[in-house]
Amino acid sequence: MIGNLINVFRVPDLRRKVLFTLMILAFYRLGAFVPVPFINPRALEEMWRGLTGGGGGGSLFDVVNMFSGGAFQNMTIFALGIMPYISASIILQLLMVVVPRLEKIAKEGQAGQKKINQYTRYGTVGLSFFQSIGLGLWMQRMDASLIPQHPAVFMFTVAIAMTTGTAFIMWLGEKIQEHGIGNGISLIIAWGIVADYPPSLITGYRMVKTEAMEPIWFIIVFGLVVGVSAAIIFFQQANRKVPVQYARRVVGRRQFQGSSTFLPLKLNTAGVIPVIFASSILVFPSMILSFFSSRVDSPLRSFSTVFDMTSTANVYNLFSIKSGGIFNVLKAFNLHTVMYIILTIFFCYFYTAITFNPLDTAENLKKMGGFIPGFRPGKHTSDYIDYVLVRITLVGALFLVAVAILPQIITVSFGVPYHMSKMTGGTGLIIVVGVFIDTIKQIESQLMMRHYEGFDYRSGAKRRWQFRPS
Repeated sequence: MIGNLINVFRVPDLRRKVLFTLMILAFYRLGAFVPVPFINPRALEEMWRGLTGGGGGGSLFDVVNMFSGGAFQNMTIFALGIMPYISASIILQLLMVVVPRLEKIAKEGQAGQKKINQYTRYGTVGLSFFQSIGLGLWMQRMDASLIPQHPAVFMFTVAIAMTTGTAFIMWLGEKIQEHGIGNGISLIIAWGIVADYPPSLITGYRMVKTEAMEPIWFIIVFGLVVGVSAAIIFFQQANRKVPVQYARRVVGRRQFQGSSTFLPLKLNTAGVIPVIFASSILVFPSMILSFFSSRVDSPLRSFSTVFDMTSTANVYNLFSIKSGGIFNVLKAFNLHTVMYIILTIFFCYFYTAITFNPLDTAENLKKMGGFIPGFRPGKHTSDYIDYVLVRITLVGALFLVAVAILPQIITVSFGVPYHMSKMTGGTGLIIVVGVFIDTIKQIESQLMMRHYEGFDYRSGAKRRWQFRPS
């Protein structure tokens, strides 16, 4: 494995791409420590301690802070992170389904995709400006001592700084896409999540030393991180092989013999997109509710607490269950969890329907002289592919749901601090593992294209006699 990693830096073009990507990610982390002007850091620290309960209880603010790579907690210029870009992408993809003109533009090839990207950028700037103003108003309501300057000056500064910060992150992601390796936006999200893991481990170790957390949970967390990561890799790589038979055909003067192959249908076609979309959808209304329910006499205050991740309005209390043990798991199933499960399953099917069209696949097989044994080409083949796809997507969606709600179960049901439980699964680990797999695949394809061995020892052993470094 070490030799294969060294091969990455032996190829000049690949070395340049990897170093460029690392440099851009370093710039992103530096920007996460540049604070917005006119904010009192001590008052901000006190307010954050009150919102998270001191140790981080897995509230809405912890989730937002995770996606921003810790920038939200310090109210830096990158506090909004890349979430406005993700929200704009979701809105545009939904509009493409219902607006025929947008769907037509998306099908115009590279020029259409360029136009869609332009609309996404405009939407990102608009959402960033709107969310930054809402965040500034929310800070004013929460604690007046946060803002030593005039409120109007503060609002203008926050709106400009945070909108510019989000636009800069979007630009960094596009530069990685053009000149680096991997998906730029996904790498930025994953890099911010991973950057928060070492401080979480240090905090957990200190809590064990001070007996604030049982040592057994520290070991359980490590075991779950390894086990869940392996399970994510397995399910991300798993696919259903549909047999395809090609008949004998004549092209010009050449005759091609019939052959057998298979059509791979991924168990999780959507990848990490559903959990990112579901988290984005849940974060936005929750922030609005938190803003309007900050006052004690607000009628929305009770509804806001019910919608929170750590809400006590759960199945455990609904049926007045008094025994503990395995029944403690029911404490995690509240309104937030139900909405998260529904949205994740919905986006699994929605994104799969956008990216994979069974009818087009069946038509392509028909044109190439291929067919699925037992099914006639055309509509019968597309119906069978859709039949298989619907069922395997359900399995992939349920797995994503199980991994996504695991940290919430550990935190709410068993009292483990969220900064430790979030490493065992959830949106963060799914994104990190998924982005890692995609990046490794891209690096390996670059190595194989230049006659270097990839990262797979088994395939590398078979190719060692065939490929030599150029």
